[in-house]
Amino acid sequence: MVSGRQFSFFLGPSDQLKFEAALRASGDIAFLKDRSHSSQPEEKASSIIRDLGREPFRILIARRADVPNISFRPIRGRNEFSCDVTVQPIVEFDRFFGNTQFIRPGRLYRVDNYWDAHGNLALKPEEFIEWGERLYKGAKKSLRRIEQGCFAGEEALRMRKEGIAFEGLDIPTGSIGGSAGSSA
Repeated sequence: MVSGRQFSFFLGPSDQLKFEAALRASGDIAFLKDRSHSSQPEEKASSIIRDLGREPFRILIARRADVPNISFRPIRGRNEFSCDVTVQPIVEFDRFFGNTQFIRPGRLYRVDNYWDAHGNLALKPEEFIEWGERLYKGAKKSLRRIEQGCFAGEEALRMRKEGIAFEGLDIPTGSIGGSAGSSA
């Protein structure tokens, strides 16, 4: 049994500012690149997508106090390292993307407990779980709930009213070909 929590959301470009402020209100946090060039995390100054189509959509969020203890492992056959969300004290942040036809949902995901290599149930530190709850609650408060488990920013809602579809709600996931960037 791996126990985690997640929620999905739709953001317009200007919604990112309010959303990031809500994330930062959870405590002293760091945004980390999903892929590193070493076993050490690489920080990003912000979670905001500035160059759509050229930035990876996935980043990681960690409590600043946990960053020195977060490790990345080599990706076989590549000159990159990745972080295992299951065992590390991090929250996976899949950032949204959109274009003139649709907005793909973003997602926050974390694991609170998991089966370790010895078959024992391992619990992540209580401080991580408490912070994760604050992070989620603050993030949700910065958005409007549009249906069970799904939220949206004000600009995204205006865009939807103007005819831009929410993928997975208004149109099936993957029904529009192509992408505006990579997920790596």
